[in-house]
Amino acid sequence: MIISIILFVLGLLIGSFLNVLGLRWNSGRGIGGRSFCVVCQKPLHWWELIPVVSFVGLRGECSECRTKISWQYPVVELWTGLIFASLAAVFDPTRGILGLASYMLAAAVFCIYVVLVIYDVRHKILPDDLVYASVILAIVLRFLVGGSIFDWLAGPILFSFFGLIWLLSRGRAMGFGDAKLALSIGLLLGGPAGLSSLALAFWVGSVVTLSIMLVSRSFALFREAKGLTMKSEIPFAPFLVIGAWLALILHLDLFHVISLI
Repeated sequence: MIISIILFVLGLLIGSFLNVLGLRWNSGRGIGGRSFCVVCQKPLHWWELIPVVSFVGLRGECSECRTKISWQYPVVELWTGLIFASLAAVFDPTRGILGLASYMLAAAVFCIYVVLVIYDVRHKILPDDLVYASVILAIVLRFLVGGSIFDWLAGPILFSFFGLIWLLSRGRAMGFGDAKLALSIGLLLGGPAGLSSLALAFWVGSVVTLSIMLVSRSFALFREAKGLTMKSEIPFAPFLVIGAWLALILHLDLFHVISLI
């Protein structure tokens, strides 16, 4: 329990950094220097940078110009905290060097996933350098934890599935970046959980997209989601990552596939 709380708090802090990283990636701005309000340019004090707490204390507004602060900040911080805490149930960091190394690799991969989600929501594209980094880390983790041939093939299978959609639709139904992200997810999760994450991604995507469409005129978790219609370009990375996270921590095998091939 104590370990989970510590990891949750660590995740909150890292989530705050991932917000900055996701917003500044490929923007020409470095990640160093003080944070500031993007509207009035007021430098933020330390007490305005406490994950979640500052957002609540400031009532979601800049203390200077009263501009609304995006809900992205507390959501990403809380989500990263939950990811860090929940991963310990799968990769126990207290079980020697192997357990700690496995946990750190899994956490690093999901940190990249969170940044990819932020970037995809804002720009509708996935940076190759981040995706390839997640693939490499997932391969290293797969070597550490081992698995069947099917676990190793899960990545190529998911990649082929999304790649075929991308090819047949000429990029209109799915981006090729999603296929590369699916390769990383498959390698990370293995066979049963990897296929389950695919199903979850489509289910969650359908529910969330329809829900946002219904309420987008009055509210959107991310401002970019306002005005969403059936013809809008939908970022799919968030659903892939959510599906991967849930399938991993819940040990899902929705298709009851044989993993001893």
